[in-house]
Amino acid sequence: MIDDGARLSPARLIGFTSPAVPVAAIGLPFIVHLPPYYVSELGLGLGTVGLIFLLVRAIDLPLDPLLGHFIDRTDGRIGRFRPWLLGGGLIMIVAAYLVFMARPGITPVTAFAALMMLYAGLSSFQLSHFAWASTLSADYDQRSRIFGWLQTMAVFGMILVLLLPPLASWALGTKSAASGVHAMGWFVIATVPVSVLLVIATTREPSRKVTHREPRLRDVTELFRNPLMMRLLLADMLAGIAPGITGSLFIFYFEHRLGFGASVASLLLLVYFVAGMIAAPLWMRLAVRIGKHQAATAAALTFCVTNGAVVLLPTNDMASAVVGMAFAGLPYAAFPFLMRAMLADVIDVDRLATGMDRTGLFSAVLTTTSKVAHAVPIGIIYPILGLIGFNGKTGTTNTPEAIAGLVVLFVGAPVLVMLAAAWVVSRWPHGAREHAAVQAALAERAASAEMPSAQYSSAAPNAAYAT
Repeated sequence: MIDDGARLSPARLIGFTSPAVPVAAIGLPFIVHLPPYYVSELGLGLGTVGLIFLLVRAIDLPLDPLLGHFIDRTDGRIGRFRPWLLGGGLIMIVAAYLVFMARPGITPVTAFAALMMLYAGLSSFQLSHFAWASTLSADYDQRSRIFGWLQTMAVFGMILVLLLPPLASWALGTKSAASGVHAMGWFVIATVPVSVLLVIATTREPSRKVTHREPRLRDVTELFRNPLMMRLLLADMLAGIAPGITGSLFIFYFEHRLGFGASVASLLLLVYFVAGMIAAPLWMRLAVRIGKHQAATAAALTFCVTNGAVVLLPTNDMASAVVGMAFAGLPYAAFPFLMRAMLADVIDVDRLATGMDRTGLFSAVLTTTSKVAHAVPIGIIYPILGLIGFNGKTGTTNTPEAIAGLVVLFVGAPVLVMLAAAWVVSRWPHGAREHAAVQAALAERAASAEMPSAQYSSAAPNAAYAT
């Protein structure tokens, strides 16, 4: 446990944040590799794949708040978060085999069932770990550091999983996408148990915050009347949709617009994530220097410039593509970890307002918006591609009109969405000074050990954020 402003050593932070590696190893293929693979290799149609992935996300959405509610009510012998981390990990292992090892001839129903099982396990695994991270420190700047490390480990997991397709192709002497997808699946199966053991070995759960009543399931609707939380959710959703669009179209853009094969496109995506991981410590320092929401605004605007410039890349020019991807990747890691660090501050505001510790529920709702943001590109953009006549199968020659539509969707749409995210987060009203006041009030309450429920209306501490 981290006490207020204390710092965990890098070794302990690596141990605690290691579950981000298998989470990323599922999340990235879900957006970038699995949809094209299910179309081009397994024979399902573009519209069918888009519908399956959208339905999985839609059905999975109510699961996160429900899990968050039960996590908040868990107080077993092995802890509050560990049972959900262990159970989710076991489900992930089984489902990863079914999803990543799927063979040609798979039916839409079977594909849907396997993906649904995978995301049920992932929800439990990721949410319990995310909520646990939110409880590790009460310090405004240390939260940026903790979630910065968490995002860095996630990017590291993306880098590792991106290396697998070219390595598998080289080792097996084949250019088939199947070998790379299978390798990703085995990577997930191997890293889940290792990461769980590392967390348990390096980090103990913090003591439970005292509440004047247990969280109730109907508190979910009350949460959506929290103006500070609503601003955070809107910013996070917009900032998730933008790279979600980019990721879902990445293979198609670099293969059909710029003339690179799928394996080369994966290597260019690797450059993108390496740049993001290298830049992550710089965004952490910027957040400490100017504040989390100012750093998030800067990251969003940087995304608009660097990712918008991708439209200028010439075809079949590897050097230009490497440079372009390096610059485009610089802001990648910043927004996600800053949103999660800001959520920990919002949870404190809510705890002051209600006297309840609803870490699981708040974490679940933010996770839900992220899932929505990733579902939108695949569920909407893929059918649009079909409507404009784009064919995603390898070796297909598309019309100039279809390629032009692909360019608009890949470059223009993400920039516009991220500009909206920059505007929303730039208006964030809760900085270091406001956080210090909330912490002082919580400390005073803890010292007096008196929490009469009538004194703490959920509207009071949030009133300043309503405009």
